Amino acid sequence: MYFFFFYPMGLGQRLRRTPLLTYSLMLGMGGLLLWTRYLPNALPWHPGELVFVPGNRAPWTVVTAIFLHGGWLHYLGNMVYLYVFGPPLEEKLGRVRMLGYFVLFGVCGNLAHGVASMHGWLGPVGVGVIGASGALAGLLGFALVRLYYARVEVAYWVFAPLQGQNRAGKVHLAVPVAVGFWFLLQVVYTLVAMQTGSGVSYGAHLGGFVLGLVLATSLGYLTSARAEARLVSGRRYLERGEAYAAVGEISDYLQRRPYDDEARLSLARALRMAGQGTKALVAYRDVFRALDRQGRLDEAVAVFSEARCGIPGAGLDPADLARAAFLQEKQLDFAGALANYVDLATGYPRHPKSDHALVRIVMLYKGRLRNEVQARLWLDQALDRLPPGAWRDFLAAEFGLNPDCR
Repeated sequence: MYFFFFYPMGLGQRLRRTPLLTYSLMLGMGGLLLWTRYLPNALPWHPGELVFVPGNRAPWTVVTAIFLHGGWLHYLGNMVYLYVFGPPLEEKLGRVRMLGYFVLFGVCGNLAHGVASMHGWLGPVGVGVIGASGALAGLLGFALVRLYYARVEVAYWVFAPLQGQNRAGKVHLAVPVAVGFWFLLQVVYTLVAMQTGSGVSYGAHLGGFVLGLVLATSLGYLTSARAEARLVSGRRYLERGEAYAAVGEISDYLQRRPYDDEARLSLARALRMAGQGTKALVAYRDVFRALDRQGRLDEAVAVFSEARCGIPGAGLDPADLARAAFLQEKQLDFAGALANYVDLATGYPRHPKSDHALVRIVMLYKGRLRNEVQARLWLDQALDRLPPGAWRDFLAAEFGLNPDCR
């Protein structure tokens, strides 16, 4: 006697937004399970009317059956796969397309079950089916193409009581390995079910999976996956400290996707690690400006601060110094703003924004940082450098001085 179980636990993919559709599907199917098990008479429809039974039900039950489950183990087993593979696919495909594929794969899986059931290939003839297994199998087939470069954390349990084995653990597998192994198990279980019968709809599993695989391939998702594989490879090189390899991989990706700000930030870090400070500074500047234009101010300031710390002594653009200082003041990061103003005033004394920087240095020391000594020292420099005009008059009024004094 030999038992083997495995379930995915996570997919190493960065998410840029909350997977609302995935969570909604999980909650919705959980709510339907509560209804079917504990309150079956609370709605005008009886749960049995929504089960797909080949040849014996309304055609729309091929859809409604996708969202029903026979029990908590059935539900939880399916939700594990949806929780792992749903969020990254939702981000890659978009919510509307993801929902459409989910229903399409589920329908195809149920129809495949119907064909197998009508012919008695996997057990008694005319057996009904419920559950999202076909839809999730389709997502696995889709992931095999669209996310082939990712790695899955898999938990496994091997139990062979007659051989005295009981082993459990976790392992990271490439998506093709993990999904391929899952598919191989489905084939084996299907062959066994053809001889002994089964309460599991392996026809739905195989039907959904094949459609997902074929659809992802025919619609060209492999091209997008290949591009992103370069980015993933580059980030892995970066994590291992292999800077030059990271620069090559990420640069290749950006030739295909030039407007990916997170990828450009990864390139800046790789260039900095490779000792190419000037190129890294240009990459940091481009990311800072892009985030600023998009209104992602917190991220823009964080990128600028990283550039300052990561490339000591680098010549930062004076306009960017002024903009970053302004954003930091809005965030109440007065020390950070002061550092940028000082760099601007001392490094670029002839720049048009240098006069404003001098005034802000004086006022930050006087008002926010409460350092009268530094405020006076910078006031002397400001009065010495500022030409007659509004800025000079403003400082003189603040400190009760004659605007013409030097």
